Amino acid sequence: MPALRRCLAEPNRWPEILEPGRPDSCTDIWPEMAHPPGFAPHAVKCTAPVLSTLAGLTSLSSGNYLPWLSDNREALEAAAGCPLAMSGVAAAALLDLGLDDEAAEILYLWLRLPGAMVHALEQKQLGWRKFPFPGSVKLGDDPGDMGLPDISEFLP
Repeated sequence: MPALRRCLAEPNRWPEILEPGRPDSCTDIWPEMAHPPGFAPHAVKCTAPVLSTLAGLTSLSSGNYLPWLSDNREALEAAAGCPLAMSGVAAAALLDLGLDDEAAEILYLWLRLPGAMVHALEQKQLGWRKFPFPGSVKLGDDPGDMGLPDISEFLP
């Protein structure tokens, strides 16, 4: 969201703002960013769901960010070197709603949680040995089922 906010405020500096590892990127405990946030580094072009979501939300928005993103998407993608991702559309929508960075991040993660829960439930049916690998995982030193440990000594 900070990068998108800066792109709107300083439209002539898109390439510099969207450059991975830029000076204002997060330098805390995280490694240098490999690509600009809100863009899909492994995609070839902007996907239909991203485009239709952007168009739909832009038509409903009374804010500045979604219309600006819609109008400048191709130029931003060229500056970023990769297509817009759904997270970029979400950032613009959350900015248009007036959320600050922390509240927007919490809401974005919370809204993604149902999908993560469904994936966990699906995976539970397959078992941990089949994820994320296409074949089964075979451990050479697997002791097999050892049952649950006795924790009675830790109970009051």
